[in-house]
Amino acid sequence: MAAGVLLFLTLVLLGPVSLAAEDMGTLPAPGYSEYEIKSAMLYNFTKFIDWPTSALGVGAAPLVVGVLGDDPFGSWLDTALRNKAVSGHPVVVRRIESPTGMKACHVLFVGASDRQQVAGVLRALGHAPVLTIGNGEQFAKLGGIIGFIWDGHRIRVKINLQAAQQADLGISSQLLRLTAIRPEAPPRPRE
Repeated sequence: MAAGVLLFLTLVLLGPVSLAAEDMGTLPAPGYSEYEIKSAMLYNFTKFIDWPTSALGVGAAPLVVGVLGDDPFGSWLDTALRNKAVSGHPVVVRRIESPTGMKACHVLFVGASDRQQVAGVLRALGHAPVLTIGNGEQFAKLGGIIGFIWDGHRIRVKINLQAAQQADLGISSQLLRLTAIRPEAPPRPRE
């Protein structure tokens, strides 16, 4: 039964991308690239995050997804997020040229692969309510909130719950159940 719930939640999270769940990860469907899948996952993560009211703004203010550093998504992220909205906020994608624009984002994919660069970006963000996402298990260990782990066959997700709490972001228990780790601290109530 738990495997059925996991598969259902994975499909709900990933929307139109057809994937199967295995070992708390996902296998790419034939014809989909790693970054097409990560684009869909990134969008669907936003549905399971609670930002402080002051961070999202009022009315139909956009939810900004930024890409800082190397952009491995190409046009896939723009395509996946075109005409999407989260809780009434239209989603817009921006390429961030310098760290000064990071805090204007709600979601920030950090394309840096160098450990020192990643640590510097995360330090510069401080406790800003920004959902940080990057590649590799080290990303979450360095203080990023969500790390994509690609092993050549599947994408797993590692969530740093302490970093999310420091950024005042609530993570739904539904999303936490899909991760390959057990949170060290209890999740902030969402519902």
